[in-house]
Amino acid sequence: MKIKYTKGITYVVVGERDIGHMRKSIEIVRQYDQEIPITIYHDIPQNRLPVSGLKNLKFRPFKRISYPYREENRNSSLWRLISLRESPYDVTLYLDNDIYIVHPGFFEGFEIAYNYGISMVQNPRMFIKTREGTIGDMDIGVDVQPYDKQFVQDMPNYMTSYNMGVTFCDKGSTKFLDALIDEQYENPTRGQAGLYRTIWKTKQAPYCLPINWLVCKKHCGLENPLALHVGHENVLKWWETNYK
Repeated sequence: MKIKYTKGITYVVVGERDIGHMRKSIEIVRQYDQEIPITIYHDIPQNRLPVSGLKNLKFRPFKRISYPYREENRNSSLWRLISLRESPYDVTLYLDNDIYIVHPGFFEGFEIAYNYGISMVQNPRMFIKTREGTIGDMDIGVDVQPYDKQFVQDMPNYMTSYNMGVTFCDKGSTKFLDALIDEQYENPTRGQAGLYRTIWKTKQAPYCLPINWLVCKKHCGLENPLALHVGHENVLKWWETNYK
């Protein structure tokens, strides 16, 4: 018999970033579950959010923190964690705004996190960094700065890289989540860099979900996808051709 537990979903809006995809992402969630509560964290006026007519939504405004560079990315990295920490539910899913679920198996992530703890998807770049310095997340990530790299330079090469755009988090992972939030406050850096440093310090790591849970451009066309990262143009075209 399955254990009953509460669950919810959060989104984070920082400026106009990926806001165009968010409404469709929510509509798709509603096709699978009409009742699951969704909370939108936002730093723009609520009336500018493209969610009119959508039901069972809650809103949590916030004031973004000023950073010297990539301000929207840094705030997104921090506030997604805060949204999980503030959630009242037993298990909460954070979704990037440009993620479209394409299979009901995606929602098994709630049960996985309830039983195994905070869970994230493996990054398509696979490694945090490599000895060659050419294929790791901290080598070719779109918003990586030299400032970010210094925070992981002492860490081992070829560690698993996570994509934080899909994160299932249970209440039992609060201590790890607090450490992750503290790291982002103390060293505001690329979200993955803060995650890797937290893993290094706490000797704890998220449960690693396979890449099927969030298919990005590198694996476009992968068999048995559960969710698609449509912020990548080729993935959006794949969704339009096969799932729209």
